[in-house]
Amino acid sequence: MTLEQMRYLVALVEERSFTRAAERVYLTQPALSVQIRKLEEELGVKLFDRRQGKPTEVGERVAAQARRVLEEVARVKAIARGEEGVFQGPFRVGVIPTLAPYLLPRLLPRLLERYPGLEVSVEEELTPAILQGLVEGRLDAGLVGTEERAPGVQSLPLFSEEFLAYISPGHPLYAKESLHPLEIPLKDTWILSEGHCFRDQVLSVCRPSLERRRVEFQSGDLETLILLVEEVGGLTLLPEVALWTLPRAKRLHLRPLSPPGAGRTVYLLVREGSLKAPVARALGEEVKGVFRELRLKGRERKSVMMGAEVRHGEARG
Repeated sequence: MTLEQMRYLVALVEERSFTRAAERVYLTQPALSVQIRKLEEELGVKLFDRRQGKPTEVGERVAAQARRVLEEVARVKAIARGEEGVFQGPFRVGVIPTLAPYLLPRLLPRLLERYPGLEVSVEEELTPAILQGLVEGRLDAGLVGTEERAPGVQSLPLFSEEFLAYISPGHPLYAKESLHPLEIPLKDTWILSEGHCFRDQVLSVCRPSLERRRVEFQSGDLETLILLVEEVGGLTLLPEVALWTLPRAKRLHLRPLSPPGAGRTVYLLVREGSLKAPVARALGEEVKGVFRELRLKGRERKSVMMGAEVRHGEARG
């Protein structure tokens, strides 16, 4: 077998299509099919089920190993070029949906400015898919909201953030300056759908209830939950990173939790021994920098708002 055949197999397994894989590796579809068949004949196994359009179980495993081989080849080339080669070429990151829209717009420009040779590819996925992508070698790094354990994957803490309640003006809790977690009724709380780690974290905070809400809806998007609170009523919990996109008027709906403590830690997932591990760690440092800056801006906004409220109260007096 050749390195090119391994590259063709990896492309086919990832694209799930001979047409798209052929375009990706700059071959005609018949030529790609011939190369995959030669590889299957040499190994004595079927790697891709052409009828179902997906790799076989052994094909997935062979492709995962082929990725590692190709990565080691890239490592040899990087050594020959010098370590600066590590910060060039493709870099694939998986990010959970409760982080992606808030961190990426600020993170990516910083990363690309500092490392102009990188070709960054970002996938918004749930934590299990990100972890699987790292194990299989399809991803170089992951940003998640829980500490994960898997063979060959490191979980490095980046920052911790608090949860805040976002409440409809019509809800009885809106009049309170802060909320105790046991005051938050689950029946009034909009939550994310199954599979989101943030859902489980919210469920661990809210007060259980045997009552069912009149409208059941579970979203995969925090912005949808915010709109539901505003238009339908109730409340939801938001991570601190989501607050920086809120305009001033919407920040009036926020209430801190007291006593503090409900929150999460954001982790960087890195493949141990990966050629791109230094890039992944550099990504982690950039994430820390973005969070520090945004938290500082958030505190400055909060001070301005509190001052405006005081002046407004004095004027009324």
